[in-house]
Parts: sequence; structure tokens; C-alpha cells
Amino acid sequence: MSLKTDYKDAMYDGQRRYRLIPNEDGTYSLPDETNYTQKGDKFGANDINSTNEAVNQLIHVTEVTLTVSEWKGSSAPYYQTVTVEDATKDSEAIVLSALEDGATATAQKAYSKAFGLVVSGTASLGTGTATFKVYKKPATDIKIGLKGV
Repeated sequence: MSLKTDYKDAMYDGQRRYRLIPNEDGTYSLPDETNYTQKGDKFGANDINSTNEAVNQLIHVTEVTLTVSEWKGSSAPYYQTVTVEDATKDSEAIVLSALEDGATATAQKAYSKAFGLVVSGTASLGTGTATFKVYKKPATDIKIGLKGV
């Protein structure tokens, strides 16, 4: 998704000017009579909703599990493809640790080794998928976070 990046502010000399026009029901209308040197862009609900959607996507983390048994290939690089529902080929994800809080020292050591193998390899996103390539297969299943998809 590409967001508009060329909004312009309204510019004018002096003060803004409005014409006060009485309506039949006793109210007044205030048409803008300002002499603008540059017309500004409108920013409305569609703009902010698109912006918020993009920000929410950037901060969203999807967890995936790479299992020992699913690595393919008879020699390096080994690869594994997992489902990532909102991924597209244009997505840009950041890989994060998803080590369980309170993990034992043994679990942390095994996770750290597996995580290092995964992040020292490569990854690519496709429509609804992520493919990871490693040069040495991790010895344990590993859950990782993908921030941005």
C-alpha cells in the first residue's frame, strides 16, 4: 500500500475571510472567501484510516514455527516454507525472537543456536507464505516472530 506523501497546506496572505449569509431558517452560512496563494489538500477519514492501517501492519508480529522435520533439501541451503496469512511478495518483515519468557537456561541456549542459524540464512515472503533458507539445519523446532506482516 502506498500512502499519499505530497499533502500541501493552504497558504494565504493576511487573515482568512468568510462571508456571513443569512439563511431562511435564521441560521447563517459561512462560505470561505479567503484569497489563497496555494490551495491545501483535504485530509479525511480515508486518509487517517489508511495511515493507521499501515502503522498497525508495521507493528504487528506474526509468530511462525519452523520445525526440524520440515527442512527440505539434501544439501545446503536447506529450505522451509511456512504459511503467513497476511504476507505478500512486497511485504517487508523483521525477524524477532519469540523465546518464551521464563525459559530455562538450557532452552535459551538451544533457542539461541537455532535462532542464529535461521537469521544467518535468508528469507523471502510470497503471497501467504514465508520461505526460509539455512546453511545448517537447526537441531530444534523454533518459533520466531515476523514484525510487519
